[in-house]
Amino acid sequence: MPDFHDATARVFLSDRGKKSLAKIERERDSQRGMRYQSARVMADMIALRTAAIDKAVREAVADGAKQLVILGAGYDGRAWRLPELAGVKVFEVDHPATQSEKRARLVELPPSIGNVEFVPIDFVRDSLDKILDKAGHDRSLPTCWIWEGVVMYLARDVVRATLAGIARRSARGSTLVVNYHGPGRGFFAMLIFRLMGEPQISFWTKEEMEADLRAAGFVVREDCGMLDWNNQFAHGEAKVERGFYMRIATARI
Repeated sequence: MPDFHDATARVFLSDRGKKSLAKIERERDSQRGMRYQSARVMADMIALRTAAIDKAVREAVADGAKQLVILGAGYDGRAWRLPELAGVKVFEVDHPATQSEKRARLVELPPSIGNVEFVPIDFVRDSLDKILDKAGHDRSLPTCWIWEGVVMYLARDVVRATLAGIARRSARGSTLVVNYHGPGRGFFAMLIFRLMGEPQISFWTKEEMEADLRAAGFVVREDCGMLDWNNQFAHGEAKVERGFYMRIATARI
């Protein structure tokens, strides 16, 4: 994808990931090889998804969001690379083991731009509401919420309950950015994810996601997908048609 750079990406790669990247880069000059072509498509899809969420975050902050909550933050690098997050309190909510690994690698990066608060949570046992209260999240201030790469692995009733919880903590003017998958993926694609240990169990049509968000109290401002992102951020040049199922809904309360 043209003009997309994430300086944090290499820092957060595992040793295995770095070895795989080295093999792929050896094929880059020739622009051939199945491994290179497959990696290029996947990289473009993730870059486009990231760019779309970045845009939504920038707009939310411009509209007055004073806090950013990233649910299942993983190795998200936005607090280190988005200048718009200067002065914004960033709550990275994730499992403590993941956070420990991430924090060990942060010595390789400059200080964060956003004011980062690591919020350890066991999503199965812990109450998100109580955890965020303890971490200092202020429910009276507008918040931008990111829920990326998670809901497709959760049962729909769990997603709806979490949406309701997010809404209860969201002051007027808050924004929710939720990445979800639409229906229509093939059997073999689903089988590959299952064999990888990441079975995807929930899918929404655009209308179904809007209904679930509306039931929680959110109003959808935009719902867009991979082809939209390709046209907006890559001039339609990325070969990402197979990512048609990826979508992002941006909603306000």
